[in-house]
Amino acid sequence: MLDKKNMILIVISITVISLVIVAATDTSLIYAQNATKYKSKLTGDNVVPPVNTTAVGKATFFIDKDHLWWKLNLTGITDATKAHIHMANKGVNATNGTIVANLLKSLDQKPKIAKTKQGVIIKGSIDATELLGPMKDKNFTDIQSAINNGTLQLDLHTKKHLDGELRGTIKLFGGNATKQISGSTNSTLSS
Repeated sequence: MLDKKNMILIVISITVISLVIVAATDTSLIYAQNATKYKSKLTGDNVVPPVNTTAVGKATFFIDKDHLWWKLNLTGITDATKAHIHMANKGVNATNGTIVANLLKSLDQKPKIAKTKQGVIIKGSIDATELLGPMKDKNFTDIQSAINNGTLQLDLHTKKHLDGELRGTIKLFGGNATKQISGSTNSTLSS
């Protein structure tokens, strides 16, 4: 039987080991304190014309005035080649919509990709200098206005479907959010 002194030593050791594991797991966790959360449900049915696929996905975005952090959770896909935010209404062919952000080609960093049993999780961030087309030289307040108007679509391309396999409208998820985001090296919102 363990005495009280050994039990305390074991509890302290476990606590220290747990803290070391948490710190080593992902040092790039940030809290987006003044960012707004958005989401997009990605399906082949939303692609124009619709794509017959069993793949699905969901995208989560946190946006403040100057930054966009994103996470794509994709099932049935391991070979994403492009992910664009297009300025186009739902039902409009993506090639008829202008690309306003290229999520898989960041100037500052490459997206982080983690394979899962069902697909992949891709995380990354962009800043306002990386906006394209009609959003070039603007900030994310303009992106948020376009989302609120329902005019931004996320299109995901794969090797099998070069013109796009999944698509979804980006929508407001909730109001101001204080959520943990992983995958960004930007520390302007770190706490």
